[in-house]
Amino acid sequence: IMVEKWTVVAMATVIVGCCSNVVFLEYLIRASSSSGNMIVFFQFLFVFFEGLIFHNRFGKTERIIPLKKYVIMVMMHFTVSITNIMALDCDIPMPLHMIFKSGSLVANLLLGCIVMKRSYPVSKFVAVVFVSLGIFISTIATSVFHPDADTSEERSIPTLLLGISLLTYALMIFHSYNIHLISGYYHMIPLPFFIVIAPSIVSNIHVMNSSPITMGVPLLWIYLALNIVTQYICIRAIFYLTSVCTSLTVTLLITLRKFVSLLISVLYFGNRFTALHSVGGAFVLIGTLLYA
Repeated sequence: IMVEKWTVVAMATVIVGCCSNVVFLEYLIRASSSSGNMIVFFQFLFVFFEGLIFHNRFGKTERIIPLKKYVIMVMMHFTVSITNIMALDCDIPMPLHMIFKSGSLVANLLLGCIVMKRSYPVSKFVAVVFVSLGIFISTIATSVFHPDADTSEERSIPTLLLGISLLTYALMIFHSYNIHLISGYYHMIPLPFFIVIAPSIVSNIHVMNSSPITMGVPLLWIYLALNIVTQYICIRAIFYLTSVCTSLTVTLLITLRKFVSLLISVLYFGNRFTALHSVGGAFVLIGTLLYA
């Protein structure tokens, strides 16, 4: 009974935590479309200190994962985080970003066939076709309509293609290495690489500092703190669910979470969502359920 109680709590935490995380991310991106690098930097900094204090206990806990594998996973996580967030600065609206990231099933099946030499039932390929069509339709809709305009407006196609390429790369890397947020002080390893994008981080810190003051703190700093904390809580809850629930249950819950986040992005933030986007989203949703 106690396990079932905590399972329900974890499920509710995934929905509320992950959806809240997307809300705070969109607030930050709307304030500055180039703030993504800064957001990732502070996320890594947070995980580093959290791991150092609560998991590594300042060097007192013995390492379980071999250092070489840990370094690879952390660096790949760094690459995925940066490329995913960079896509938002390439004319990629939040709804398309959410729909495109649902294409993880496509990456999963392709890598399974090509790299692992696995065979899958026809139903899995049908599901992936649905997801691929959904992403394609949503991309076409986004290339025609500008999300912040009341009328049709041509997008910068090269910029859009760059953003889609970044999302595709991040998707493939994520499933090649089965990367998730890993808590630990080894997150200090990629921190020096942020020097390359330090000017962007510094300029966005100035933007944060110049935001309206709320409770004695610039509002955007509150959004950033809430974004980091909700992301941590959300992923912790997903980790717990994977240990007590079937993969089908977790997949359906994450799909529901993405659907709710999409509704929030469209209805609350007013992102343009055309009939084509609806069709694309429906294809992705159906494909995900078929795959599960």
